[in-house]
Amino acid sequence: MVAIGPTLPAQAQQRLLSEEFAPINFSENGEAKGLAVEVVQEIQRRQKKELPIEFQPWARAYREVQLGGETALFSMARTPGRERLFKWVGPVVTFYSSIYAPARGGLRLRSMDDAKRAKSVLVVRDWYTSEELSQLGFRNLVSVADPQAAIRMLLAQRADYFATERLSMPKIMAQAGVPEDALEIVYSYASAEGYIAFSRDTPDRVVQAWQRALDAMKRDGSFAAIYKRWLPQDSPPIKR
Repeated sequence: MVAIGPTLPAQAQQRLLSEEFAPINFSENGEAKGLAVEVVQEIQRRQKKELPIEFQPWARAYREVQLGGETALFSMARTPGRERLFKWVGPVVTFYSSIYAPARGGLRLRSMDDAKRAKSVLVVRDWYTSEELSQLGFRNLVSVADPQAAIRMLLAQRADYFATERLSMPKIMAQAGVPEDALEIVYSYASAEGYIAFSRDTPDRVVQAWQRALDAMKRDGSFAAIYKRWLPQDSPPIKR
């Protein structure tokens, strides 16, 4: 876990959690960076707050935000299965779900039914792609702890496909020491919006204040400017 920024005693009961998920949220040389990080920092600046951002593995952070206390985790895909587990501020990013296979391997998908008939589809535990494929009736999912493990298994031909989110894949492949052209998208099937997810214990007034600040950023153009810096080819999610 990496804590970024000063710890303020008066705000010690509040926590901000995130994961290493470039270019959306990540740490580099002890500094928090990324699209969602800049959005969160600007929201705090407008509220005259400066909570540190704690980077944790996703599965751990996802559990902690459900354990109680005033805790937020970003960026989390807002799905039907998660709707009542958290209080939501956003959206701050749009995620795109894709299925990958080794490049030039000859594997192609024409539909989700083709993927269901595969021997195995890798997913990262507790990621929204795992949840959505389970809800779609997939019975061939193989859960792994992190995306780098999935990439290694895929290239070792220990699975047919890897279902994941495409924005983060270039950085993840670099971290795994794999050339970006080693894998290719064989099917793109959905999108989901990412939010700042607050624990149920967080007072509504706190959540509403964050949402008002984000809405103001979208009205004055500062949100769109941040988005363009990090994802110049994508359109920012302006509407709730």
